[in-house]
Amino acid sequence: MKTDILIVGGGPAGIIAGQTAKGIDPELKITMVKDEPGIIIRCSEPYVIGGEVKLNDIIHSDDEMIGSKGITVLVDRVTGIDYKRKTAWTRNNREISFDRLILATGAKPFIPRIQGNKLKNVFTLRNAEDTKNLKRVSDKAENAVIIGGGAIGVEVGSLLRKKGLNVTIVEIASQLLAGAYDEEFSQKVELVLREKGINVLLGKGVSAIEGEKNVEEVSIEGERIPADFVVISAGVRADTELAEEIGCRIGRFGIKIDKYCRTSLNDVYACGDCAQSLSFITKKPVPSQLATTAVLEGKIAGANAAGGREEFPRIVNPSVTAFFDSAIGRVGLTEKQARDEGIPYVVGYGKSLNKYPSQREAEFIENKLVFEKETKRLIGAQVFGGKEGIDERIDLLSLAIHKGVRIEDLCHFSHCAHPELSPLPFTEPIVLAAEDALNRI
Repeated sequence: MKTDILIVGGGPAGIIAGQTAKGIDPELKITMVKDEPGIIIRCSEPYVIGGEVKLNDIIHSDDEMIGSKGITVLVDRVTGIDYKRKTAWTRNNREISFDRLILATGAKPFIPRIQGNKLKNVFTLRNAEDTKNLKRVSDKAENAVIIGGGAIGVEVGSLLRKKGLNVTIVEIASQLLAGAYDEEFSQKVELVLREKGINVLLGKGVSAIEGEKNVEEVSIEGERIPADFVVISAGVRADTELAEEIGCRIGRFGIKIDKYCRTSLNDVYACGDCAQSLSFITKKPVPSQLATTAVLEGKIAGANAAGGREEFPRIVNPSVTAFFDSAIGRVGLTEKQARDEGIPYVVGYGKSLNKYPSQREAEFIENKLVFEKETKRLIGAQVFGGKEGIDERIDLLSLAIHKGVRIEDLCHFSHCAHPELSPLPFTEPIVLAAEDALNRI
């Protein structure tokens, strides 16, 4: 078969790339090849395991998401590509010739080399089958061990604990959410998890996963923890196999792309988890396995494959994590990252209630802002508190970083106030943090 644009991969990046290209030029013939039917909303998978939503509620049909847009969807796997001939072959013996290629191959779970990692009831969390099996096993289990204390580990751990399981989270780093938050903010997460009864082991590695056929226990530097199942949430790695085979340049974190999402090969684009992104602040390569980044890159890749010239603005990695009744969010550089980059900086802190004190449901919210000392530009932020409004604050601060907002701008910015919806007019924590930073210069 012949197609104008071939998209390999059907996650957020591939879907948006196809929709964008078709929207620009409805006459384009676009073909997508994806591994499994339907599209799963991956960040909702922990809530299926926790019993808070049903699996069917987070899976959308191919036709609903992309087939109805006039894009041909093939549930298959691309096994080889001849770049010079612009031809791809699939597992089901299809031959597809194309003019332009968009690689949206995503990422694969990283599996540490641990004895016993192939025992039954050792799970990763990446697709619908993983979610279904983990839900089935966890419904009948008593003890769970989670290897990895990143965002997925924290969220899955908290939801399993809410189901009544005994949960242990093992993290080889000295803090939870390592690399995403400064230590004093990750400690707030650790405190909540411990208060809720989760066993948090930091700075320790797993020696072995043990059992005859099924998991029975996990050995952690001499300590044995009972386990009916294990969840490995040690991050993901970009799937660059096809890109490497056809000669694309590969970076530390994925396929190298330019600001147009073009690879090193003509007429080949890449977007999403398989692609290497650049930091808006440092201009250096950074990992960004976020659906929001994938969507942005998908728009750029799709538009340019359809003949446009859209530019990707580089990333600041805004993200939020929810656990029990709390949430934490971040964007840009942490204080540690600024220090490691050799950037002279100043930080500011602000803490207040997220509603007027007269409101019974008011909760504390804490902000940490990181500014470049010389320019006074905002380069990073972290927020912790109850679930309400954390995402909106991170979104605002993300835009502020992209727009070059300075300390004085945040000290004096106009914001709304309402007893049920916001802090008191004079206790907005973003303003308090900016004022604190200004006083430290």
